[in-house]
Amino acid sequence: MKRLSFSAAVLLCLVAASCSQRTESQPKISIFCDHIETIARQEKISFAEAATRVKEFGYTGADIRVTQKPEEIKTLDSLGFAHACAISEINYSREDTKEMEDRTLAFMEERGFDQLLLIPGLMPEGGLTKDERDSARQRMASFAKRVTDRGYKVLVEDFDNTRSLCYNAELIDTLFTVSKELGLVFDTGNFQFAGQDAMEQYEHFRPKIGHVHLKDRTSPTDMRCVAVGTGCIPIVEIIHKLQDSGYEGWYTYEEYGTRTMLKDCEASYLNISAALAE
Repeated sequence: MKRLSFSAAVLLCLVAASCSQRTESQPKISIFCDHIETIARQEKISFAEAATRVKEFGYTGADIRVTQKPEEIKTLDSLGFAHACAISEINYSREDTKEMEDRTLAFMEERGFDQLLLIPGLMPEGGLTKDERDSARQRMASFAKRVTDRGYKVLVEDFDNTRSLCYNAELIDTLFTVSKELGLVFDTGNFQFAGQDAMEQYEHFRPKIGHVHLKDRTSPTDMRCVAVGTGCIPIVEIIHKLQDSGYEGWYTYEEYGTRTMLKDCEASYLNISAALAE
């Protein structure tokens, strides 16, 4: 094998180091696969075209539902999107959850995800009895242990619906009491929906945070979502606190309900990346 000259070897090392630095400094900003579908529908373009536009904005990861269309996941993979977080909705108000749990674990293994957002579905309109709620939590805890035994992280979210088993801080704490395996996807906009302060809950839950959804709201009395960084949630302050705490995970843009997803997607990326760079 022909040896490189010293100067050529040094040059190659410098180039490799430069490329490594660029890769490491690339912000870990993700988007819901659902949002790419919305862009495709609103802009009347293909999913692949929408995903390409999103990638050009700078997004490097995707949060993907277990039920996502395989061809859409294949498209994201071909464009280089990292698997930021898998999402599975399992209705723990019912007892027949094993089929979806097995499907979720198979998805994690097949697709190479390392963390899962577990959405426990919604309780029926009439609610559940205390025994039924306790039973639902125990079933969640049993599945959480199965997930962690496979080497994956399992997370719940401060979900913005009063019928959720993890609607507010108190209910999330109850789940954490039942299951030591569960961590938290911190959603910046959902504690406001529950009438709780996002910064206070950040401080309370910080040790449990494993993933972040960046969601902004119009105002304290208007729960409509807007582009991240343009509403009333202290997004920049939260991002800086996460950075100062040593958080190295993903920041996922979330904005369900917008009629201008492509425009908001770009604006959100610029605002998030600017906050991360400060």
